[in-house]
Amino acid sequence: MAPAALAFALFVCGCGTRNANVTSDAGPVFGGPGSPDPDSETGESGETGETGETGGPGGLGGIDAGPGPGFKFDTLVDSDAPIAAPAECIECWLTISSQQSGVLAVTGDTVFATAELSGEVVYAIGDYDGGRFIASADSSLPFNEVTDCPLREWLADRLEPPRILWFGWTPNDGPIPFDIEATVSDVHLPPEYIGEPAALAADYDIVMYLEASSQFDGGDEPSDAEMQTLLDYVSVYGGGLYVVSEFADPVTGVYLGLADLASVNRLLLPMGVEALQSSLDWGDVAGKVEFSCFPGPVG
Repeated sequence: MAPAALAFALFVCGCGTRNANVTSDAGPVFGGPGSPDPDSETGESGETGETGETGGPGGLGGIDAGPGPGFKFDTLVDSDAPIAAPAECIECWLTISSQQSGVLAVTGDTVFATAELSGEVVYAIGDYDGGRFIASADSSLPFNEVTDCPLREWLADRLEPPRILWFGWTPNDGPIPFDIEATVSDVHLPPEYIGEPAALAADYDIVMYLEASSQFDGGDEPSDAEMQTLLDYVSVYGGGLYVVSEFADPVTGVYLGLADLASVNRLLLPMGVEALQSSLDWGDVAGKVEFSCFPGPVG
């Protein structure tokens, strides 16, 4: 795959509970952090209970970079919004980079910011009733955002280091592009939490679900009860959910197939996002945006 310089933008949507006004011009596109080889489809995943190390302060990946030009938005809270105004209004910035990704469609009014590459949405941030979510169409993006926004703290709704659980991938999915301290399960939510969203919220501030490829999981998908538990964990108990899809080539059927998209959309569609059958290829690209009012964590 030949590298291609493509434009990146993160937009604050008028479709969600916050509005935005563009107040300055876009800054230059520049290279971002590395991401895994898009031609690699297999890797090693952690065993149950496996942990890694988080980075330092400065964002989900703990990467601190200096300020620079970019899009700037004024983010406002509607007077009739179903959620309370943020406890803080924080001026900050965020960048992501990707080599190969699927595509997301925003289908509801829960999303208040999206990131686009080559004119397609690949990353979305939103509120779902009492909780918060991030949706990504590329598994190289989670916990690799370069930002001085309190993104991790916002998603976890706490200032202390978040307690994280992630599951969904088989040992052959991957490679794992993130290094976080977390409890790792397999394809399924640990059984003690199925149908028990309150217990899940009591033990974990962030749950990340990564959709496995059917070429590796043999059709073994989480049950509807598991997915409903995650939705209730967010909407009823105020949890933070990171949902990760991947590229889905309509010609080759790689990486995700139609059954895999149907599986991950059980989570995404109720939250106002849909993973589409699409595959975007590019070289390393990144961009930068600045928020004049990013919501601070309540906790």
